[in-house]
Amino acid sequence: MPRKLPQELVDQAIDHLWNDRASLKACSQVCHRWLPSARTHLFREQRLTSAKDCARFETLIQTSPDVASLVRTLAISETMSSMYAQNWLTRVPTLVANLHRLTTLELVGVRYPSLRDISPETLSALSRLTALAFADVFFDSYTDLHALLSSACNVKELCFYSVSWVHPSYSPSPPDGPSPVKVHPPLRRLVIDSWASSTMLREWLLPSAQHLEVRTLMARWRERDCIDVLNALLKSCGTSLQNLYIELPTTMDESQELPSLYHNTGLRALEIDGLVVPGCVAWIFALLAHLRSPCLDKLSVSLLVLNNSSISLFDWATLDSVLSQPSFSHTSLALNINLAFQSNNDPSAVKEAIVGHLPDAARRGKLSICCTG
Repeated sequence: MPRKLPQELVDQAIDHLWNDRASLKACSQVCHRWLPSARTHLFREQRLTSAKDCARFETLIQTSPDVASLVRTLAISETMSSMYAQNWLTRVPTLVANLHRLTTLELVGVRYPSLRDISPETLSALSRLTALAFADVFFDSYTDLHALLSSACNVKELCFYSVSWVHPSYSPSPPDGPSPVKVHPPLRRLVIDSWASSTMLREWLLPSAQHLEVRTLMARWRERDCIDVLNALLKSCGTSLQNLYIELPTTMDESQELPSLYHNTGLRALEIDGLVVPGCVAWIFALLAHLRSPCLDKLSVSLLVLNNSSISLFDWATLDSVLSQPSFSHTSLALNINLAFQSNNDPSAVKEAIVGHLPDAARRGKLSICCTG
């Protein structure tokens, strides 16, 4: 029996502990042979939530420069306690520039500092990112956000959730600031919510993107007057789009544009959420009207139903007729019914009524109903 295990076996064993920090720290102290593998996982993801965290990490990469090459994900978060950026956040661009193998940057609950004085090194670092996430992020101006997005020109995954700014104006060449890169990123997964998403798409992504390779799109869309931007995005995704989660407004004007999936013939999974019965459900039928993907395996619809009697107000016949088309013979329909809490609401009765309204889907055995209340 060998006195020492082969290094590849040691590495594989430590890899199984990738999310167990206590065990990884213990492994790093066993011997020099165990240290590299343990450090790879210990420093792969760094989360900074305060000035103290930031100072500690800056000291670490100054005393142990090789640690910087191990960081793949940097997550910056802090609860916004004022309308001004916290002082330690102004050091984030320089920190990003020093992480030469960084691929993912997450900003959560921060007031991001101005990018007008951003260094070429930071711009270069942003161009190496493959994933970028914003959640509850506040910018001084839209120009700063645009500069950051344009510099991150190789991002494949983008999460854009609850992002806002003070100054909405944008000029292609902001004074004393970086010029946007006129190349759209190779996006594969895009998550956008209702807060200012149309501005981001209209001014940053769509002008340079005649065709996007987005495979998965999650869109919580609440801007009723900007459905044209949503349609432009869906058209740009075209046949590349395979998975779509979409949540649309609960009200609409008679004259406004409706969403369309006409160009998305490669869809494999479609999930429609945010519908209220009784209420405006015209959005779902607008989507179904142009649904023509022969690859659609799963259609999921989520409804908030106020009471038992409201079930009959939904146009189940149209939904059933769409699924009865030969091209959708293999498509399963999953209905998620959230029944409002009222004493006379009966989930069993609602489920039975829906089965009666969808005879073709029920007959094909492709119907599943989850009713809670």
